[in-house]
Amino acid sequence: KQKKNEDVKYPDYNTFRKEQEQPDPYLLFTISDEAGNVVRRIKKDISKGVNRVVWDFRYDTPQPVSMEPYDDSVPWNEPDRGYMAVPGKYKVTLSNFIDGEFTQIAGPEEFVCKPLGNATLPAADKQELYKFNKKVAELTRAIAGMDSYRKELDKKLPYLKKAVFESPNLPADTYTKILDIELELEAFNRDLNGDRLKARYEGGVPTAVKDRVDLITYALWTTTAAPTNTFIKSYEVAANEFDGLANRLKTIDANIKSIESTLDNYAAPYTPGRFPKWKNN
Repeated sequence: KQKKNEDVKYPDYNTFRKEQEQPDPYLLFTISDEAGNVVRRIKKDISKGVNRVVWDFRYDTPQPVSMEPYDDSVPWNEPDRGYMAVPGKYKVTLSNFIDGEFTQIAGPEEFVCKPLGNATLPAADKQELYKFNKKVAELTRAIAGMDSYRKELDKKLPYLKKAVFESPNLPADTYTKILDIELELEAFNRDLNGDRLKARYEGGVPTAVKDRVDLITYALWTTTAAPTNTFIKSYEVAANEFDGLANRLKTIDANIKSIESTLDNYAAPYTPGRFPKWKNN
């Protein structure tokens, strides 16, 4: 255009803004069972050429969402995984996501998931194994989520302590209340994850709630064998203790919110998790 002495049009602000806000496109493979229930969704970036995507015949992991990449630098590390799908017929459809909209472009294509038949003690009833694994997955999701929330609360405490010393008008007992919450959170952690200090000095300690479900997922989800009595008992004990632990964590959460409310009322500096408030005096 310059050689022809023609005007060169430069995109305007709205064009750049629209381009910047456009969501990234991707492909979505949706796998469903014979009854039409969605089993797994696999997202894949769009790229040129012939590509392959592999389903490992497992459900999604029940572990908390993480933005950290999987660390494969340690040989014995294993990525989080879900339980195995039941042998049978499945279907897969392919959709693309472009400009904020899904468009189905292929499928449904039917395929069959077959067992290899090399298990030493295969489960006689695959549906019963599936039902047990599903229950364990749901309990794992809840317990792992509760543990992650505990960590989030724990990270708040150092900020709350420091805010006390940077807010001279706070009630005198605010700091001791935070210390009490810290002790409650530590006791909760011992009951959920085990007493590591006691294990170091005294050896054997009672199995923690989270360890009970981890025992099942680490062992049973790598095989097609039926659950043992130990696995069934571990699930029952963990399930029975869940509500009590959840109520304790809710109480701790409420106590921390009460401290945060006090900080707001006395115009303390911002701490993570508090929405900033302002009073126009």
